[in-house]
Amino acid sequence: MVALPSADAADTAAHRIDRHGLFQSAEQEDAFVGAQWAELAPRAHTIGLWGGLCFSAGFAADYVTLGAAAPWPALLLTRLLVLGVGLRLAWITRSGAAPDARRLRLWLLVFQFVTLLGLRLVVQLHGHVSPYQVIAAVFSCMVLYGYAPVLRPMQLWMLPAWLVLSLLQMRFALDAPISQIALFAILLGFVNVIGWNLAVHAARSQRNAWMDRRRMHWEIAERITAEQNLRHLFEASPVPLVLASQPHGQILHMNQAALGLLDPQRMLADPALAMAGDFYADAQTRDMLAQALGHHQAFGPVDLRMRDTSQRVVDVMLSARKLRYNGRRAVLVSLVEITHRKRQEHELRRMAHTDPLTALHNRRGFFVRADHARRQCAPAPLALLALDVDLFKAINDNHGHAVGDIVLQQIAGRMAAVLREQDLLARIGGEEFAALLPGLSGAEALETAERVRRAVCDHAVRCQGLRLQTSVSVGVALLEAGDDDIDGALARADEAMYRAKQAGRNCVELQGRSARPGLEGELDAGIGPASRIRRASALAG
Repeated sequence: MVALPSADAADTAAHRIDRHGLFQSAEQEDAFVGAQWAELAPRAHTIGLWGGLCFSAGFAADYVTLGAAAPWPALLLTRLLVLGVGLRLAWITRSGAAPDARRLRLWLLVFQFVTLLGLRLVVQLHGHVSPYQVIAAVFSCMVLYGYAPVLRPMQLWMLPAWLVLSLLQMRFALDAPISQIALFAILLGFVNVIGWNLAVHAARSQRNAWMDRRRMHWEIAERITAEQNLRHLFEASPVPLVLASQPHGQILHMNQAALGLLDPQRMLADPALAMAGDFYADAQTRDMLAQALGHHQAFGPVDLRMRDTSQRVVDVMLSARKLRYNGRRAVLVSLVEITHRKRQEHELRRMAHTDPLTALHNRRGFFVRADHARRQCAPAPLALLALDVDLFKAINDNHGHAVGDIVLQQIAGRMAAVLREQDLLARIGGEEFAALLPGLSGAEALETAERVRRAVCDHAVRCQGLRLQTSVSVGVALLEAGDDDIDGALARADEAMYRAKQAGRNCVELQGRSARPGLEGELDAGIGPASRIRRASALAG
């Protein structure tokens, strides 16, 4: 089998055809004959077999024309020579014979040479030009030009040379009339001109068509190879890839990485029966992606959530691009699992907003959550508590920081147990805490602050064999209409808390009543005397 050249080599070879319609390169010509053997060999076989038989059958015409006086040995030898060469050519090109470009080219040229020379010898032995000899000459030229495959330039040049030889023979050897010579020259000259052009055109067309077929075969082979390589890359890619039809979302292909991500337990009998929309965590995500691909050629990367066949939710980074697949609209989706990364991000955010000692929100987390709660709560009332552990420095100095940490943890737990689920408690400093109370009026906030104070001071802290009586001073402030954030309210709560410290600690103070006219009546109406601002006895020890 002939090896296919590259596309560039094929294009270059296609332009290396000479003016005879043949390849300039002998290797290319041999490759052409080998590839086209099934077409060229039968034609050469027919010419060799039937041409030789027809030429030898002319012996009967010799007998009728010349009678007993003919030079029978020379005529018989001439016709048998042509027959023998024709049979040899037919044998080389017989059915099932192995392609042999060089032998075919040689014996086709030899057969054409002995045939043309034999025609001249027969004419010479007859001693004159008969009408059937002219017909035989015209017929031979037509067959050699139009049917015999042109494999060498000599095959073409041999026919004009034979015409010149025939004219010289008629003029000087046979002394034919000028009118007969002229008629023969016109008739055979026309056949040569037309036959030459037809033969060259046919040879060039055959070779160009062969080169086109080779180029097409090479392109098909290259495309098949490229598709196979892409398929192998698709399957071997460590990135999960999903090919789905558009716009219905039927899955066409999933590589092994995608199956491992979306069908880890191999619950899908045939992934091609699944729909891409079945794997999105919710309909909103599916509709968002469909809308984005409806307006853009590509989409992503974007983080979203998907579900595998076992309904486990996974976080992925998705990228999608529209393309054509087997003449159909499709979309290629790449998925990178980021569940671990999302967990890390969530943990980092939690750590950034969480106090590691008490597990409450830290100062940053408190302000972020409080600002969000302020916007959600408006226009309902919102209260803030500023809380400070009394005499905490003495606990650290007398018992060490380890005991101080336990004290803070237990106080934080007691305060959180008193507050509502929607309330926000945070540690914003060493022993300083803050609480956000959405939806509470001043009286309700003051009552909540009192419950927090009691929860701390009514239960001593026990750790490492120690029993420590603790308390907190609490300042209460309300978010006012002119506050754009909670900073002002928290500052007023701090001021109230410092007044509680100055008043003897372990008590609750409200923001200055001058800031809210009528607040005193509101408080008196909302709570009883036992729950108003109070001070406890001095701390033991």
